[in-house]
Amino acid sequence: MVAQEAEVFAKIQAVLDTVDPNKPDRKVVHVFKIKITQNGEVVKTMMLDLVKIKFYEGDDEAECTMTIPDEILADVVLNKAETTGLITSGKVTVDGDVELAKLLGATLSQ
Repeated sequence: MVAQEAEVFAKIQAVLDTVDPNKPDRKVVHVFKIKITQNGEVVKTMMLDLVKIKFYEGDDEAECTMTIPDEILADVVLNKAETTGLITSGKVTVDGDVELAKLLGATLSQ
C-alpha cells in the first residue's frame, strides 16, 4: 500500500472532515484500531477515534480492532470492496464488535 498510503489516508481524513462533532445523532461514535498488514505481518497500527474525530498512528485502547491487509484496506476506502464480505470470508479479522467493524467499513467507503 506504500504507493496508495497517502491516497488512502487522505480519503479517511476527508471522511472525518465531513463529521460534525456536535451533531447529536451521529451513528458512529467509537474508537477503532486498524492493524495494517503486509505478507501477514503488522506494519502499521492506526487509530480512528470517531469520538474525538481523530486519525493517527498509535496503539491505544479501542472498542474494535480490525486486522486488514494493506491492499484490502485500500480497496475498502477507495470503494472497490465491501467490509462485510471481507469479514465473512476471513480476509479481515475483527477483535471486538463485528457490527462496529461493518459500520466503520460503510463509513470509510462514503
